Amino acid sequence: MSFSGHLSGDIYSHYWFYESTRRSFQFEGYGNTCGGITAVALTAFMVESYLNLSCKLIFDLQARVNEVLYSPPSDFFEVIGEKPVKGTHIDDKVAIAYGFKKQLDNLIDVFDDNLFGLKKTDFTRLCREKSFYEIDDKLRFSPKAKFFALSEVLYSDDNKKKEHRKLIERLFNLRNSLAHGRSEFVSSSVLIEADDNSSFSSESIPSLQASWQEQCSIENAKKAFDDSCEIIKFLSLSAFNDKYPFRMPTQVGAFSKG
Repeated sequence: MSFSGHLSGDIYSHYWFYESTRRSFQFEGYGNTCGGITAVALTAFMVESYLNLSCKLIFDLQARVNEVLYSPPSDFFEVIGEKPVKGTHIDDKVAIAYGFKKQLDNLIDVFDDNLFGLKKTDFTRLCREKSFYEIDDKLRFSPKAKFFALSEVLYSDDNKKKEHRKLIERLFNLRNSLAHGRSEFVSSSVLIEADDNSSFSSESIPSLQASWQEQCSIENAKKAFDDSCEIIKFLSLSAFNDKYPFRMPTQVGAFSKG
């Protein structure tokens, strides 16, 4: 006996990077430096994936409108009535009333303000006909640029915005130093205190560390991961009113026998 059918649903890459990072901390076999490198790299992948998703969702205005119309919230008519727009289609009313259009317009403005020459021209043209992923494939926005734009639109607290920008800057500077790694000559003074000469051994001599190794300790990697998760949660709540950004969306399927 066999069954055939069809499955569909979104696969969120940031979720898998989140789980991979979280589980990497539970595996002691990597050691301090190797474990830290792994966790930092996966954390950066997680953040970049979520920044991509956030921009993609905000740019897909129709999908956000459809989500509201397919399953209207209990206060739907109340929200729509707060910002009446005469003579417009229901899709436009939803986009305006729920703030989707304002978010999109503001995000486009921030990206546009930070582009010049042909890139600015291409961005203006592509915005009218392409998804964010297609735009990004063409213009290649950096993760820092994406976060700068999103934070400019979504943050009302300037202090929190500055703090989160510094954290993102630090994370991707470290990720880039690993991705484009260079060997270093390191010199360090060492003082070893011992009770007597017999207690001295080579094991008591600390290993030399490059600057990136010091930043990639397990302790620092865990802090970078925790900070990044908090930033993602803040973006998720501010942009999409979603308290659970690390939960996979539902997948739908249908099967028949034979």
